[in-house]
Amino acid sequence: MKTKTPHIVLDDTRTVLDEGLALAEAGDHRAAVGLLQKAAEDPQLRARALYMAGECFQRLGAESAAAIAYQQAALSGPGDDDKRLLYDSARALREEGRHAEAADRLETLLAWDATYEDAWKLCEDSRARAGARAPSSALVRDLEARGLLGTSDSRIAAYDALFYVQFDHTGLHDSVKKRLELLQLLTAVGDVPAVATSLDVGSGTLRYPQVLDRFGVRSYGIDLSDAGIRVCVDERWARRFAVADGTAMPFRDGSFDLITCMMGTVNHLSGSQRGRFLAEAIRVLRPGGLLVVSAWDPACRFQTFLSFYSPAEMAQLRGQLTERELLGAEFTAAGFGDVRTAPFCTFPDWQVTGAGAAGTNADHLARLADLDRDRTAHDPTVAGQMFLLSARR
Repeated sequence: MKTKTPHIVLDDTRTVLDEGLALAEAGDHRAAVGLLQKAAEDPQLRARALYMAGECFQRLGAESAAAIAYQQAALSGPGDDDKRLLYDSARALREEGRHAEAADRLETLLAWDATYEDAWKLCEDSRARAGARAPSSALVRDLEARGLLGTSDSRIAAYDALFYVQFDHTGLHDSVKKRLELLQLLTAVGDVPAVATSLDVGSGTLRYPQVLDRFGVRSYGIDLSDAGIRVCVDERWARRFAVADGTAMPFRDGSFDLITCMMGTVNHLSGSQRGRFLAEAIRVLRPGGLLVVSAWDPACRFQTFLSFYSPAEMAQLRGQLTERELLGAEFTAAGFGDVRTAPFCTFPDWQVTGAGAAGTNADHLARLADLDRDRTAHDPTVAGQMFLLSARR
């Protein structure tokens, strides 16, 4: 017998949301979904309602539906609490004299609610006081100087275009996540020119070996397939690549100062595979060498992964994620020391959307890096879409 969603007769969408949440709490997830989707018609409740609808779909075993609901929640824009956070943080930045950053946050707020209190007045005043603004991060300025941001004819720039053409998608949000990941990696490494050799596991198109080469690092990459380098990498770089498995690396003991495994590659490994990977990483690292991985955070409520994942792929990946505390414990159990985690991309995709093409340049990257820094300083336990984990041999 077909189950019908209850007919909604209430005008108060907040009451509808509360009823949907109550049904979900009681375990009636199918009935709850209909109410939550109705509540999502209110822009102020949309993000929370769709996220909870995703939770209900997950419990009903409708994984693709859950992935779509999660994605729509992440892209649905700020609710009242988010708007208040943007407004209050902008005022705090003004008090510190950081007017350009304050204006940026106020413009983000105005893009979603042009009538919010005195945001227009404060934004205009901050813009007038700001003048020209250079990236606040010395690291961002260094990346810009090395040609690692913005447009260029390098193979690193071509990586974005060619890779996402293959998957029929390209997106500003993907570029922002990759560049924030790069900042976190370079911060974790510290004195990058002091690194003599590096290995990137799951290297795909050798993006990180090419980046580290700009700092004078002799860098290599391995992957299970050479499809990426055949499309995106020239012959010189092909000689720095091997088709190999990260759980059985074809290198001598103590070969590398740095091993990286980036953009959620570790999330595609089973628990036993991660154990073998960590054992191999310890073997091929020199004493004092550094292992750095980045992973998608299952605690993030606005997780969207990368744009080319289908809803089914996102649902599958979401089921494979490991909490950062548990992943850190695995590193410690494998024999690594000085294990550290750092969340990044601690904001939903809607905070990036308004930037347009400027989302990949130095100014905007610096602002987003500052936003990550401010949020983690306020709450070190905050969940970002991703986290970086580093550990010493």
